[in-house]
Amino acid sequence: MISALGRRLSRWSERYVPDPFVLVLVLTIITAVVALIFGAEVQGMSPVERAGAVGEYWFSRFYDVGLMRFALQMVLVLVLGHALAMSTPVQKAIRRLAQVVVTPGAAVVVVVLVACLASLIQWGLGAIAGAFMAREMGRAFAEQGRAVHYPLLGAAGYAGFLIWHGGLSGTAPVTVAQEEHDLIDVLGQIPVSETLFSELNLIVTGSLLVIIPLVFWLLTPKDPDEMVGMSASSIGHEGGFKIPEPSESAHPVVRVLESSRALNLVVGGAMLAILIGYFVDRGAAGWHLDSLNMMFLTLGILAHPSPSSYVAAIADGVRGAAGIVLQFPFYFGILGILAGSGMIGQIAEFFVTVSTEQTYPVFTFISAGIVNFFVPSGGGQWAVQGPVMMEAIEELGVAPHKAIMALAYGDAWTNMLQPFWALPLLGIMGLKARDIIGYTGLVFLISGPWIIFLLLVL
Repeated sequence: MISALGRRLSRWSERYVPDPFVLVLVLTIITAVVALIFGAEVQGMSPVERAGAVGEYWFSRFYDVGLMRFALQMVLVLVLGHALAMSTPVQKAIRRLAQVVVTPGAAVVVVVLVACLASLIQWGLGAIAGAFMAREMGRAFAEQGRAVHYPLLGAAGYAGFLIWHGGLSGTAPVTVAQEEHDLIDVLGQIPVSETLFSELNLIVTGSLLVIIPLVFWLLTPKDPDEMVGMSASSIGHEGGFKIPEPSESAHPVVRVLESSRALNLVVGGAMLAILIGYFVDRGAAGWHLDSLNMMFLTLGILAHPSPSSYVAAIADGVRGAAGIVLQFPFYFGILGILAGSGMIGQIAEFFVTVSTEQTYPVFTFISAGIVNFFVPSGGGQWAVQGPVMMEAIEELGVAPHKAIMALAYGDAWTNMLQPFWALPLLGIMGLKARDIIGYTGLVFLISGPWIIFLLLVL
């Protein structure tokens, strides 16, 4: 039954799901129109004044300095994760694993587990490792003449984005663990021991690590004729990047330095020593976006055989960030409209009015999911929804760590419908968003009620 439902949803998405850039343009128009009509901050204005105000809200955030800093952090997360995933040790591990899997169902489960576990370490690594695991699994089956459903492998490679916010790079819990953050006066510093390593998160994330692979295993078609394999043109394409040869006109010392593993080891080793000292001194409070990016920069340098290799891997990763660079400003503009018009506050306040201490985490989860569909950025969403949520926490007496994790789960939940963060995977695998959203949409339908249940009983 699950497999048949997945096929129906997949056929629907193939017909109706647009390109991600088209989606952000449509979402921009919808948000602007709704804000013009219902925004609390534009009530009492004339139609012309409303249009001008909404336009100002949009433009004020489109290239906001703070948000652009966050965008650069997100690009670095993706690019540095890509460079690490492209290193020889990681690639060998991925290919070795892909070659030992026998059945299509097992192939999908392996891809899901790799994507999810990598996403819990760092979401950018999960995005890239899941994509490469899915691609190499498809290639291994195609080369051996065995059937496997390639679009389902792609969906499995994206599934890590359902649980990333409960992992070590989760924006909301990592942000409030910092010594300085926007809500420090209200919340104080909340260590990750109360959020990421809490009983709630261990149960929610642990159970999803069982449910997600099971759902994808059930989604695997039993009939080989129903499976869509990897395209013939992609089978022989190794992907990855080419390390440029040192210029013959360059000085011998320059050529040695550019191809030297020793330089990577010396610099990477020094960076690793600094990081170890930093985390020993700061402990769990040291986990934040900048330190995580520094960690993966360090590991990437150490894992590559030369500076030239690492530079080439970074350049290859930058291509995968093109969609983020193009679309992030539009999502920032949407965020500006939602915040400036008062709509995020209206959404959050509505859920406060219908909530109790027990049900508020559930409504936070739902509202975060709604906002994430329009603004697929954990950091951007936290920056605007966080202050409103804190007011509700004080009013209703909700445990702050539970509300923060409820927001984190909701933010990740609707990633299964919003293809923005699938852009790198789609490029690596040669798929379209409509190829995978039908399958991830079913995961969305199954996971939501389960998370709500756990928020109520834990």
